[in-house]
Amino acid sequence: MRITEVTLQPLRLELVNPLKTARGTYAAREGYVVRLRDEEGRVGQGEAMPLQEFGTESPSDCEQALKSIHPNQLPLPLGEGRGEGMCLPLGGLSMRTPAARHAVEQALLDLLAQRQGLPLCRLLSAEAREEIRVNALLGAASPEALAEESQRAVAEGYETLKLKVAGRPLAEDVARLSAVRKAVGQTIHLRVDANGGWKESEAGPALAELGEYHLELCEQPVAAEEHEALARLSEHAPCPLAADESLALPEVVRALLNHPRTVGILVLKPMVLGGLLPALSLAREAAKKGLDAYVTSSLDGVIARAGAAHLAAALPSGRYASGLGVGHLFKNEPGNHPFRPVRGRIELPRKPGQGVN
Repeated sequence: MRITEVTLQPLRLELVNPLKTARGTYAAREGYVVRLRDEEGRVGQGEAMPLQEFGTESPSDCEQALKSIHPNQLPLPLGEGRGEGMCLPLGGLSMRTPAARHAVEQALLDLLAQRQGLPLCRLLSAEAREEIRVNALLGAASPEALAEESQRAVAEGYETLKLKVAGRPLAEDVARLSAVRKAVGQTIHLRVDANGGWKESEAGPALAELGEYHLELCEQPVAAEEHEALARLSEHAPCPLAADESLALPEVVRALLNHPRTVGILVLKPMVLGGLLPALSLAREAAKKGLDAYVTSSLDGVIARAGAAHLAAALPSGRYASGLGVGHLFKNEPGNHPFRPVRGRIELPRKPGQGVN
């Protein structure tokens, strides 16, 4: 089977309200949809949404890499195995352009799943789950608005809520988290994401104060490269620590795997890690070391989130909710698609491929 056509479609996603993180404020996301057609007319889709400050290439490098792809460079994945049993000859795309690589790999896997008559999650793992739990990302700024947003999320069936912290005075984050906890009660899981926005000297006191609100976990409290600081913080943190942006640095990934007590959880962003297969391979290696993992988007569109949902279903563990319920943040989110969470869960499509039209 051959790839006969490669097409690129620009994609711009505008946020309903700008999302503030410790790394900046985002009003829109831009990238490309990649479509690959084979000689039998099947079409596989992938998405490239670079976000350089989170570990991908620049938008211009992503565009250049995608526009250099020729159909003859892209034979279908080799082998009939699943997950790590597959080999992807990606025509020169390297980990230096992970968002571009993600898009092409995703489209190839979509095609291969269609060819084998399997949902993508079953191509990745024969033991894939049929549904995944997802968290709700709260985007409001004020404590009052956050309280209302959190109550709506719980009413919709979400059991796990996530707040962005850091990048503002600690007292503001305490007030915001306190308002959410009072609004939703003690049984809802609350997680926070600092996006590496604290210095080590700030992270300890911040975790101690925020931990009073019974956190499920904290993502990336300090800068990505500071794995030794992560190890020190984890000794006294009131909740598990999760590595997110750190996973964009191969040397830090190796250190985390070699010293698994540094963090207990890995946050997998396929767009940053260069695709679904590298993310799945990392999750499987981490599981052997006693580390858990879950999947989040990097504020991506429906196609990328579809692939990420299939990946989440194929992970060794489904203990933690994945961060894929972000469609409501976008103005131009499609009105009806199978990856919209219902009661805090996404049920994976059972038709061949990844299930995005």
